[in-house]
Amino acid sequence: MKVSTDGVLFGSWVNYAGAERILDIGTGTGVLALIAAQRNSTADIVAVELDLVSAKQASENFVASPWGGRLHAEHADVRQWTSDQTYDLIVCNPPYYDRYLPSPDARIELAKHTKGLLFPELLTAVERLLAPEGRLTVIIPSVREIEFLQLARERGLLTLRRCTVAYVPTKQPKRVLLELDRSGTIVKETTLTVQATGPFDYSQEYRAMVSDLLPGF
Repeated sequence: MKVSTDGVLFGSWVNYAGAERILDIGTGTGVLALIAAQRNSTADIVAVELDLVSAKQASENFVASPWGGRLHAEHADVRQWTSDQTYDLIVCNPPYYDRYLPSPDARIELAKHTKGLLFPELLTAVERLLAPEGRLTVIIPSVREIEFLQLARERGLLTLRRCTVAYVPTKQPKRVLLELDRSGTIVKETTLTVQATGPFDYSQEYRAMVSDLLPGF
C-alpha cells in the first residue's frame, strides 16, 4: 500500500513527544515511520513489515529521507519477531477488514484483511514489545472499536485518547484513532471531519493537521 488518507491522517494525529524508541508495526512503504521521524527529531525508529517488496521499498524510502540514520526497516512477521529492547511508542495501521470479501490481490489482502494479522495477535506482540510506560496508537474501523478495546483491556491496555473520524459531514464516523497505555489515567475525546463538503474539499481542521506533511496542501 502506498500513501493513503488513513495513513496521513493517523500519522498526523499520533503524539510522538517524549518517545526515544518508536516501533511501527506493518509499516508498508514506511509512511508512518517517516512521519514519526519528521515529528520527533531524536527518536530511533524501527519499522517491521511482513511483505518483502514493501519492506524493501520502505528501506529505500528511509535511505532517501533526511532521517535515514534513525530509521530501520525489518522484513519480519511481528508475531515471531524479537527485539533486545522495548518501545516507548508503538504505532500501527493494522489489517482490519473482517468478514468482508477478500481481495484478489494477495498483497492487498495481506495489508487490509485480518487474515494477515488478527487483533489478538497484534495485541500479544504489543504486550511483549511495549515498554512499561509506553503507549500504543492505532487506527481501526469504528464498527470494530468495542471488540478491539475489550481485547486491549484483557492485556492491561486502557484508552488515553480517542478521536472519531467522519470522512464527510453527512455520514457517521467511519474510523476511530486510539491511544492506549497501561494507566488509562486520562481519556481525551475529540472528533474530526476530513472533508468540508465533498471530495478534495478538505476541512480546515484536517488541513491544519497535515500541513507540515503535505506542503502546499
